[in-house]
Amino acid sequence: MARSVVGLLVAVSITSGCRPQRRPEVLTVCDLSKDFAAYRDSVVSVRGIYYWGLRQACPQTCAAGPWPSFLDLAGSSGSEASWAALEKVEQAVELEAKNGKRLEIWVTAVGQLRTRTRRSPLGPCDKIGSGRYPGYGHLGAFPAQLVVQQFKDIEVKVNPESPYDYGHMYHGPA
Repeated sequence: MARSVVGLLVAVSITSGCRPQRRPEVLTVCDLSKDFAAYRDSVVSVRGIYYWGLRQACPQTCAAGPWPSFLDLAGSSGSEASWAALEKVEQAVELEAKNGKRLEIWVTAVGQLRTRTRRSPLGPCDKIGSGRYPGYGHLGAFPAQLVVQQFKDIEVKVNPESPYDYGHMYHGPA
């Protein structure tokens, strides 16, 4: 009887110690950018501002400039409807922005995170030997890429102080 109790206690302690740590349901771009490697190849939900990728102004800074708190976004098969819905919102925001309003498109993007950063200590401020980020998108400037499965919770917010100018994004004549 004593052996079965000890065996049960050992089994319970082993399984309780091996439980995977719960990750937040929705991450901010700032939280995700603190350690891209921890989420590498995982499906994540990330909330941020949609503007040439997914971004957020974070309070952290790097010695050489701004904290790279942005993600390149790529489509995946089956995500076309989600991209089309986001494009409609973006076009409406662009028209409003051309009339002088300063707006932001906030969205939750769900997808698989790609990053070439395999492990810490290579952090968001670290560059590889040639002085560039080991990244994605134009000139490899994005430290990570999200292969989008869907966009959720698309919300347009008025922000007169926003650095993002949707009025000068090119989609043809208004």
